[in-house]
Amino acid sequence: MIKKEISEIKSLYDTIQECGINRLVGCYVNGEKKKVKTFSDSFYNLPEEEMHKYLEIFRRTLSGTPGKNLIDMEFVTGKDEMSDGATSASIGKDLLNKLRKSELQDDAVLDEFYDKVIANYNYTGNYLILLIYQAYDVPGISSDGLEMDDASDEVFKYILCSICPMKLTKPGLGFDDALGEIHTLKQIFAVELPDTGFLFPEFNGRSSDDNAVLSFSKRTDQLQDSFLEKVLGVSVTLPAKQQKEGFTEFVSEVLGDESTFDTVLSIQENLKETVKNKKTEAPGQAVFLDKESMRDAFERSGVSDNRLEVFDKKFDEQFDMKRLYEKQARVEISDENLDVKHATKEEYVPTVKVEEKLFADNVAPTRNFEVKNKNMLLRVSSKRTDIINTKMIDGKKCLVIEITEDMKVNGIPVYLNEGEDEQENLY
Repeated sequence: MIKKEISEIKSLYDTIQECGINRLVGCYVNGEKKKVKTFSDSFYNLPEEEMHKYLEIFRRTLSGTPGKNLIDMEFVTGKDEMSDGATSASIGKDLLNKLRKSELQDDAVLDEFYDKVIANYNYTGNYLILLIYQAYDVPGISSDGLEMDDASDEVFKYILCSICPMKLTKPGLGFDDALGEIHTLKQIFAVELPDTGFLFPEFNGRSSDDNAVLSFSKRTDQLQDSFLEKVLGVSVTLPAKQQKEGFTEFVSEVLGDESTFDTVLSIQENLKETVKNKKTEAPGQAVFLDKESMRDAFERSGVSDNRLEVFDKKFDEQFDMKRLYEKQARVEISDENLDVKHATKEEYVPTVKVEEKLFADNVAPTRNFEVKNKNMLLRVSSKRTDIINTKMIDGKKCLVIEITEDMKVNGIPVYLNEGEDEQENLY
C-alpha cells in the first residue's frame, strides 16, 4: 500500500461520524496467557468518550513509516511441514477471510483467532486484542483528483487488528467524590497504544487485495515472527535496524582498503539517484533495492573489479535473510523466557520464510549524510553533499567545509573576517 492509500483508511478514524465501523470485538489476556474477558458489540453502542479512545488506537495502528513500521506482507507460497499438506498461508488467510466474511459475529471463529494469537504472540504481561470490521464505500475519483461521494467504485470490506499492552497504573492518592476524602487510588490495568497490528485485506490501488496483509509494528528492530508466521501465514522481512546494520557491515567488507571518504560518499549518492529513479517510475510506492541495482551503484562509484568480485560473493551471504533472521531471533530470546516446550534457543527459532528485499530508506538514507568519529558528529543534507570536500592540510587528510554567511555555532551567527584569503576561509 502506498502512503496515500494508508492515509485514506486512517482518515476514517478522524471522527466518530465518519468512521463507519460496524463492529468491535476484543479479548483481554492476562500474564498467564489466559482469557480474562471477551466482548463484542456494535461500535456505535459504546459511550462517545470510549469511541474516541478506540479511534486513537486504530489511527496509531496505521501510523509510522511504510517499509519500517508498516510493512506489506504476502502470504507464503508452497507447502510447509503440516501433516495435512496445508500451508500456514492458507490457514492464516482462511482464518482472516472467515473473520471478515462473518463480520466478526461468529464466536467460534473469534475464539479460534484469539487462541492462535495467545499461542504465538511473544509478550510477557497483560494485553488486549482488538478487532474491528468495516465496509468502506470507496468514493470515486474524478479526472482532476477530487472525490465523488455519489460515484462509488467499490465497497472495501476489511478487518483491522490492534494488539495493545495493558500496564498497571501507578499507585498514589486521590480524592473520593462519594466520601469526600483523600484515599489511596485503586490500581487498574490500563490499555496502552498498540505494539502490533494488521489490516486485511490490503487497500492496493484503492481496491481490495486479498493476497496481502499490511502489518504494523511499533518497534523497527524486532518483529513478532511467530505471530506473523503462525497466525497470519505471511512471509517476514528483516527488521529495519538489522537491515541497516547488515548493509553497513556488507559495504565495509566489500570495499576493504578502498573504503575512502570519496568512495563511500559516491556510493551513497548513486544509491540516492537509484532510489529517486525508482520513485519516479512508481510514485508513492515503497522502494526496495536488489542485488543488481546495488552492484550498479558500486560500479558507478569507481569500485575496482577485484572488490566487485567480493560484492558478488558477499551479497548472497550477507543478505541471506533467512540466516540473518534466525541469528537475530536467537539473540533476542533469553534462556529464562523460553517456552517450556522448547529445550534450546535453536529449537525456538521458527522456520519462517523471510522476504529477501532491502527497504531503500534503511540502507540509503535520502535526507541526511552523516560523518562521525568519537569527537564529532556532522550531518549534512543529502541535497548538498557537494559542500563537503577533502584536502591535504599540513600533511593531514582533512574534511573541509566552506564557511557561508548563514553559518551558526550553537545558534550564534559567525562571520568571515574581512581581508582573509579565500583559501583560508575553510573550516
